[in-house]
Amino acid sequence: MKSVITLALIIFLFGTINFLSAQTNEKKFYFYHPELDYGSELSFNPLTTLVNGSFDILRNGGHSKDLTEQEYENGIKVVWNNITDPINTVKEYGWKQFVSEEILPIGLDEDESQFIPNYFHHLIGGGMLYAKMAEWYEYHNIPFPKISSAMTSLFYHYVNEAMENGGWKYNNPDPVADLLIFDPLSILLFSSDNVKRFFSETLPFYDWSIQPLYNPTNHHLENAGQQFMVTYKVPYTENFSAFCYYGIYGIGGLSYHFKEEYNISFGAGIVVNKLKENQRRQSRYLTPKLDGSIGFFYDRNRSLLTSLLISGPKMVNARLNIYPAFVKIGWFRPGMFIGAGEIDRFLIGITFAHIPVGLVGG
Repeated sequence: MKSVITLALIIFLFGTINFLSAQTNEKKFYFYHPELDYGSELSFNPLTTLVNGSFDILRNGGHSKDLTEQEYENGIKVVWNNITDPINTVKEYGWKQFVSEEILPIGLDEDESQFIPNYFHHLIGGGMLYAKMAEWYEYHNIPFPKISSAMTSLFYHYVNEAMENGGWKYNNPDPVADLLIFDPLSILLFSSDNVKRFFSETLPFYDWSIQPLYNPTNHHLENAGQQFMVTYKVPYTENFSAFCYYGIYGIGGLSYHFKEEYNISFGAGIVVNKLKENQRRQSRYLTPKLDGSIGFFYDRNRSLLTSLLISGPKMVNARLNIYPAFVKIGWFRPGMFIGAGEIDRFLIGITFAHIPVGLVGG
């Protein structure tokens, strides 16, 4: 396990060094757009994806954000034990429950809908990010870009499962579904040019993940997480598109296109403000505690420039993300984050393009 982590870190470091020195590649990509030197596209790189993907759960209320308090060793061990003995893991949980809750979209009750993030987050979102990172590696002349991207994807998915597992010491069937079924399937699915063409042209998907920030006063990692945007042009209209913004948020609404390359979007929906831990026999599973949410988004060529997310009434929170290059002060093009409410209290932070973690205080 240590050798895998070491090799993955070497690849990430190698990619960062080459980011500034590699010759550019003129090939047109499906998901990675290096010509967009602003917003979420400017911030995209494998290291930022690693942080957002690994620590997504920390933005849920009720989970400690302190990086020094996480049960890393136990989480890594328990996830490994479950994926190396998947038959017994699933058997103890119950084959019927595992298939109906994790694999097949049968139940829509909160306690039976673990398949929703499996399909939309792991299979489609994770697959798109695998393809986008492979294009990033290829553009920056990293050897074996598809292998490098697959290793990056599987690495952060594993860390994500370990973080979600936390201090739980027994059976956990969720990593079996995610790491052994949906994550490998996502790589296989998005290895097809037809699939990539569909999700970049017919039903365009975008990575609108947020901006991770570290608070040195309490070792909290704030505002880390993966978010996706999918759009579809409204028939018989010139400037309107329907959209869905999803991750822990699930917001749907309308986008208005103007000035050739800008879009403003507004929608309403739900947010997973907390995750409830449940137990069946000696097995564990998580169910979401939902709240309402609304979102405002402003983008240029679908590279997100700024977003405002407001949730409530159970847990009232507001989060404003301003991405790098939206504000320019000469050569200085920082990003910003402002959070306020029951989860965030009051936070203000600054981010920089190409650096995976910014700084925050509050």
